[in-house]
Amino acid sequence: MADASNGETGTEEPFDGDTIDGLLSDHLDDLDYEIYRILNENGRISDTELGERVGLSRTAVRRRRKQLQEDDIIKVIGVLVLQEADLNYADVRVTITSNATREAVDEFIDYLVDQELVYEVDEYLGTYDILVRIWHASLQDIKTYTDRLMQHEAVEDYDVTPVSQTYKAWHSVIDESSELPE
Repeated sequence: MADASNGETGTEEPFDGDTIDGLLSDHLDDLDYEIYRILNENGRISDTELGERVGLSRTAVRRRRKQLQEDDIIKVIGVLVLQEADLNYADVRVTITSNATREAVDEFIDYLVDQELVYEVDEYLGTYDILVRIWHASLQDIKTYTDRLMQHEAVEDYDVTPVSQTYKAWHSVIDESSELPE
């Protein structure tokens, strides 16, 4: 949080290590980063156009793109933009029981990963142990679905936070017509 008493406004430029380019510089060269950035904007771009934009031949850019994909550094996927489809979604923060075995936790995570309406599962350090992101047709459906998902022996408690608006996800602005809160 910015401290107004120090003249901080919360709009300062990030530190060098706080940019995608800075964080990825040990893993990607400038061309690979540019390929990633363009594919993130438009995953359906042709290799010919991608090559033109980064200054490589179609063959050279295809080779680099395929290598990034084979190394699992990038994955070109389609993402359902839930708010644009008028669907409801929520973050569910889960606390695991203190006596849960690693096997029970892994079983629970596998169960969550297999659920069609769960679009993200992360294991956390700190107050909560697992973050589960789910979607459904309505908030009532989210409540019912979450209550059912959390009926596992490894779950001690959980907290559901419905998302009211997403402004940015996967490095992309979601709805440029929405005004940002002041």
